[in-house]
Amino acid sequence: MSFNARLRLPGSRLPLGVEVDIIHERMTVTAGERRVAEWPLERLDVKMLPDGFHIQVDGEELVLAVSDSRGFAAALGVNDSKNGTSVPSLRLAAKAESNERDLAELRRRISDLARDLTSDAVTPSEVFSRWLKLLKELNRLHVEGALPNPLFHHLNTYLLDLIPEPVTTLT
Repeated sequence: MSFNARLRLPGSRLPLGVEVDIIHERMTVTAGERRVAEWPLERLDVKMLPDGFHIQVDGEELVLAVSDSRGFAAALGVNDSKNGTSVPSLRLAAKAESNERDLAELRRRISDLARDLTSDAVTPSEVFSRWLKLLKELNRLHVEGALPNPLFHHLNTYLLDLIPEPVTTLT
């Protein structure tokens, strides 16, 4: 679905005329012939306020004033609540619950890996292989937007710190 909107940053008075397309679980914002931004819907934190849709994404906030706010809210998967803000639809809530389960599983795997690094029951090559696979998975999830920056940084740093720096000996 396509929507005409006025885009502005909070505190800015000058809006930019844009077209917002919501298709295949993604929101794309274009101004004229130029693509301004594109995000998966699950990365958007949306609140509907009197001055428009306040959207938090990647640590930034933008405000979209859309002429068809009901249609836009439905396309985003948000519902009006009694206090004038928006709440995630069941689809987005299910995604958040799934992300929490995935995060708990990641933390469990990191704990198991930390335990196995100090165990003689698992070979170093097996532990390193699991470590590398988990490191790649964390990076993939971050690139896909499933891990916000602070959480990614915390888990990634912890995982990197599990493996000691190689010691070189000079002879």
